[in-house]
Amino acid sequence: MDAFIRQVPHDNTELNNQWPAIFDRLNKLSRDIPENNGSSCKIKCLDALVDYVLADDEEFEEIKSSFIQQTLNKLPNDHSIPNGELVRIFCRLLDAQKTNKTIHLKLIRKMYYFYRLGECLCNDGAVPLIDQIFYSLQKQDFSNNNLSEKMQEDWKEFVSRSLFSQLSCDGNKLNKSETMDTMRSSYQQLYRHAVLRSHESTIWSQISCVIARTFPTIFDVFATPEDLQLHLSAAVTPPVAFDYVNLLAQSLQRQPDLFKSNSSHIYAAIEQLVVHNNIKEADSILTYAIVHHFGLITNHEEIINLFIRLCSTVTDVECRHSFCKLLIAPFIYELAKKKPSKKLAVSCFDLIIAIADLKVPEALPSIKRLVAISEFYPWKQLDKHLTHLIQVCSAYDEVSGDNKNKDLSILADVLKVVHDRTKTNASILQATHEPALEAVLKWTSGKNEADGEGCREYVYEMGKLMTELVDEKRVSADTCRQLVAVLQKRVNDLDGDSYEVNYAYEGFLSAVTTLITRCMKQLKSLPLTLHEDVARYCLSALKYPLHRENGSATVEYLTALLLWFSVGACLGNEDDARVYEKCADRLFEMVYNENEESMHSWWSTYWSIVLMNYPNVAANHSEQLLQEIIDHKQIMLLGMLIIVYPKNPQPFHERLDDLIHALFDNNGQQLTSIASLLNTIFRANPQLITPAQIDYLFTSITSHHHIPYASDSIYRLLALVANAQPQLFDKYRQQLIEAASQQQTYDVFNCLHQYVIASSVLNGEEAAGDNLTLLIDLIKNTKTLSSDLCTQIFQTCQAIGSRYKAALAKKREDLVLYESSNSMCRTLIDMIDGNKMSEEQQALLNRTVDEMTEIEARVVQTEKTVDKVTKLVKRQELHMTNLDAHVNHIDTQITDLHQQVDLHAREIERIDAKTLSYVPSEWGHQVCRLLNVRADNDWRLLGKRFGYSASELKHWAMQLDPSMSLLNEWYMTHKADEATYGLLKMLGDIGRSDVEDIIRSAMSVAGQLIPDDLPIDIKRLPPVFLSYQWGSQKAVTRLKSHLEQAGYGCWMDTGEMGGGDKLFAKIDAGIRGAKVVVCCLNKKYAQSDNCSREVHLTISTGKPLIPLQMEKQTWPPEGALGPIMSEYLYIRFFDRKANDENYWPADKFTELLGQIRYHVAPDPDMISDQYRNWFVPRVDNLIFLQPTATTDSTTTTPDEKKDKEAKEQKKKKKTGGDDDDDDTPLVVTHPQIMISYQWDYQKDIVVLYKKLTRLGYRCWLDIFQMGGGDSLFEKIDTGIRHAKCILSCVTPKYTKSINCRREMALADALQKLIVPMLIEETGSWPPAGPMSMVFAERSYVDFRREGDGRERWSGKEFEMVLARLKQAIPEVETAQPRRHILEMQRPMTSMKREERDKGKEKEKEKEKLKLKRVGSAPVIAQSRACSIM
Repeated sequence: MDAFIRQVPHDNTELNNQWPAIFDRLNKLSRDIPENNGSSCKIKCLDALVDYVLADDEEFEEIKSSFIQQTLNKLPNDHSIPNGELVRIFCRLLDAQKTNKTIHLKLIRKMYYFYRLGECLCNDGAVPLIDQIFYSLQKQDFSNNNLSEKMQEDWKEFVSRSLFSQLSCDGNKLNKSETMDTMRSSYQQLYRHAVLRSHESTIWSQISCVIARTFPTIFDVFATPEDLQLHLSAAVTPPVAFDYVNLLAQSLQRQPDLFKSNSSHIYAAIEQLVVHNNIKEADSILTYAIVHHFGLITNHEEIINLFIRLCSTVTDVECRHSFCKLLIAPFIYELAKKKPSKKLAVSCFDLIIAIADLKVPEALPSIKRLVAISEFYPWKQLDKHLTHLIQVCSAYDEVSGDNKNKDLSILADVLKVVHDRTKTNASILQATHEPALEAVLKWTSGKNEADGEGCREYVYEMGKLMTELVDEKRVSADTCRQLVAVLQKRVNDLDGDSYEVNYAYEGFLSAVTTLITRCMKQLKSLPLTLHEDVARYCLSALKYPLHRENGSATVEYLTALLLWFSVGACLGNEDDARVYEKCADRLFEMVYNENEESMHSWWSTYWSIVLMNYPNVAANHSEQLLQEIIDHKQIMLLGMLIIVYPKNPQPFHERLDDLIHALFDNNGQQLTSIASLLNTIFRANPQLITPAQIDYLFTSITSHHHIPYASDSIYRLLALVANAQPQLFDKYRQQLIEAASQQQTYDVFNCLHQYVIASSVLNGEEAAGDNLTLLIDLIKNTKTLSSDLCTQIFQTCQAIGSRYKAALAKKREDLVLYESSNSMCRTLIDMIDGNKMSEEQQALLNRTVDEMTEIEARVVQTEKTVDKVTKLVKRQELHMTNLDAHVNHIDTQITDLHQQVDLHAREIERIDAKTLSYVPSEWGHQVCRLLNVRADNDWRLLGKRFGYSASELKHWAMQLDPSMSLLNEWYMTHKADEATYGLLKMLGDIGRSDVEDIIRSAMSVAGQLIPDDLPIDIKRLPPVFLSYQWGSQKAVTRLKSHLEQAGYGCWMDTGEMGGGDKLFAKIDAGIRGAKVVVCCLNKKYAQSDNCSREVHLTISTGKPLIPLQMEKQTWPPEGALGPIMSEYLYIRFFDRKANDENYWPADKFTELLGQIRYHVAPDPDMISDQYRNWFVPRVDNLIFLQPTATTDSTTTTPDEKKDKEAKEQKKKKKTGGDDDDDDTPLVVTHPQIMISYQWDYQKDIVVLYKKLTRLGYRCWLDIFQMGGGDSLFEKIDTGIRHAKCILSCVTPKYTKSINCRREMALADALQKLIVPMLIEETGSWPPAGPMSMVFAERSYVDFRREGDGRERWSGKEFEMVLARLKQAIPEVETAQPRRHILEMQRPMTSMKREERDKGKEKEKEKEKLKLKRVGSAPVIAQSRACSIM
């Protein structure tokens, strides 16, 4: 029968035709199967049937299915066939790669069902046979790509409903629970195989699902410990199946011991999943295993470090969201709840930083939860961590998210936690200061740097907390100015179209203002510029409404309020106080013209401080202060006006009448204060008091008698007038007598006393007699006169009698009556009788005489003053008559003045050279005229004695006034007295007594002393001062050696300290004598008091400063030098190469030499061979060539002629009849273009220079101007003044460079055409800083080329530059074709020596090929040519 089965045709048509015969034949053959050997025949028949199916390649038709079914029916299942043979035959089918054949699957299914294979194997416990089926099954990939959809469905039905069934009632399946328990390891292996292929096969996916559902505890037990590790590794290897991972995780949840023994492998699995962005799968392990068993974890450091690593591996933004939500959040919750050991505090903060670096909103709740753990972190050890945290928090300003995202609002909560910790750990501010300040400065603009839109609300909430994390002790005045400038800009922008209110931004600005006030209080003294900025802002803010329509205060009002009430404590001098005068005037206007009563406290607070400390400032506002008191009845400042009166009395005089009438305002409440002020005025100028005012005062005594002490105050005032204008009191004579009699007070009688004495002096002896009678009658008529008053009356009589003795003698009889009762009366009688008086009586008489003399002088002075006032009034009338004519004359003068302005402007440049000198003007020019006369002992000998080099003397010899240049250098580098002393001593030594006499004479006339002897060395000091900390002495000594070899003499204390020298005095002299100071900064430099003194002296003396970083450190350095150094660009000077004996990179040393060259020229006599031509640029050996002799004079411009004349012709060498060649570099003194740049882009700038030169432009570039004796600044000045256009190559460092800022300031002042070319991103345009005003109205040309592969100086941008140059320099024809200079034959002189030697050998052999000398470069009109040598 097996042979017949193999002979059945495969062709479907033929099979159909023969089917009846085949069917009959099968029936017959089945009957012939012997019973005793039936199993063997059945096995052969089954093998034959499998062979038939495997060999069939025809399309499947049902006839073949019938054939298979009939064949199996003829082989009845009588259990005679061993299971092993059945499995072998079944596995033959499974092993075959025929999974896409229907007939193949048909036979597998029919055979499996027909023989109940699953039931038999499970019942018999045939584990090896089931393993054999699993093994064969795993040989099939069941790829979706290789199976049709129908075959996939058929296979899935077979494996999920037959081979592995989920139905518990199904008996013919391999996945019975008992079997699976027995074969757990095999099922684990099969599941692993299935799930790993499930991503590409739905059949394997179905198998894995069925196994997972029917055997959920499949991974609860492992045969060996390594099995779990194997499955974990397989589960997390991409492609990852979630079901596989989830099944393992759930098993770990149920098996705590399994988790404890494999925790490290579980962590590794999570890490592998996260690395490949399988966050959902990692969450499964975290949730079921780690979180569930978190209490079992003993090594928290391991898992913390795991999550720190995980944070850095998640790069996809979307994955970060789910990573934080699914993994970080639950882990941090458990960690915070567990409260790990304090030993892990630093690691926990590392984790905070790592989470924060993810920069997604979902990370923030975890950060807050972890940061908020109390009494846990060692804050003093977390300085770098805190710095990083603040930086990361500030970076969240550009994180995408809804403005109302609650997670983003947590940022402020995180910062608040840090701020709360600063209350008990002040050192935290040291770490948070710089990043917090940077964030505050960034957000004050109110714009997001990424899109230019406004920042979101949570950013400003962060900003408020950031202001609290700034250490106000470390904020400089410049930073305060920068913050005030932000407020000012906002006020300036209020006139725009936008009227929306951003309350969050305004709240942030209020916090910024509070920060400014805190910083201002910490600064010992505020610069005047900061006061000016604050005053300008307050004045601008007060122009706008103080409150909104809803009644809330505007931010302008609140910020100005904060600033205004903090400036009072910061006023250091009168100049500071004067800055706010306009603000005070505006406040006064608001109070009384605009009814803003709340501003009165602003105004009065300011003047209270100013009146107390700087009355000179208040003097100019006396009218306003008087108006406050008199018109508005505000007396708060009244008591302090007494200080102001002497400094500006005129306003007080003009309102004197108002002041007198204000005495009794408000029922006399301010009587005492006003009376004190009037007392000062009356005492100084009693002649100003009018009769009407005297009348009012006397009337007020009666009308206001109910006011306590009113009469006493008025009589004190009247007494001051009575002794100067007694005639005004004549009609009140009787009233004074009655008041003295009735009141008997000192003030009343003093007024009477002053009156009668002054009246006697003014009216003579007769009046004196009447006054004596009046006084004696007062004694007679007053019954209850006190003895003290009686004595005072007799003293008054004595005063009158000292001048008018005859009048007093006539009263002797009246006086005798009181002789016995009053000693003073007895003294009067002795004086009348000429009796000798005691010393005490004589002293009293002398004082009385002095008083009479003083009163007489006052009376006379008052009369003169009245006459003077009368004459002054007449002169004023005459002056007013002629005023119109004078104004017309002034108009004519102004017209003439305008005509002369242009002439003066043209002379300024010439005068500058003569006036900008350190040499005293009293004798400078006269001395220089004598020393300039050629002689053996002229200025040259003086310069040599001072110690100046031959090259310096040679340079000065080329100046218009060499003596002035020499003396200016000497005085610039020494103190004035030391310089004069040294000059006079040296003039004496060289025999120039004529010059010495001129100086001594001029100084004597000026009242200046000439020191006889000073302990100084009369010598020229080195131009470079090296400031360093002693820890880097060895390195700086080496630097000194190389600088001197490059031509720069250096001063450093180790080489300059002699025996007994005072260190500070020497350092002071060294810095003052230097042209530039080089600061060699290491980490200890900023902590050194001596180094700080040197830096501050450098700044205060105006010396240029070049910082060198001698080791890696933060910039600017921490400490007091931070604000100073932040203004400078440093040179990184510490990256040494392994094979270099110097510790600095060669290019950085050249950069240092170039920076020094800005301020001082090198001494050629000092330069060694190593640095002989360090200032010659080494870029493609680019040099400039002189024009050849064949240059057409008609094409040479005047500027070119000047350049040609400025260069001396070299001696010509004759070489075989060739043309002479001059390859000396040419200094361009009259350029058309000046290129301004910062040295970091020097190579790019040289390319630009070459390109423009090829086009025919004369360009000025600093690296080609290093030679000569002038400082580079002088050459830059000349270059800018002569250039027609300035190309400004803008980078962030360019905007911070002091030298570049000077170049732009000069170009802008000279109104040169400036073309900004943006080389590197600056963050905004115009760039922030001092250059913003220069570039504000100038658009830039964009030459940024980050990674686009284009040449920088090309494209439409370069054409735009050329177009601007064409407008400025139309004479250069860039469009005309010309021969490219690089295509020319090289001159022989430019060839290397080896090439020339080889050439000579060839000449001997081939004279015809002898090199021919060529011209260096063709002359191009309007240009200088350049050549590559």
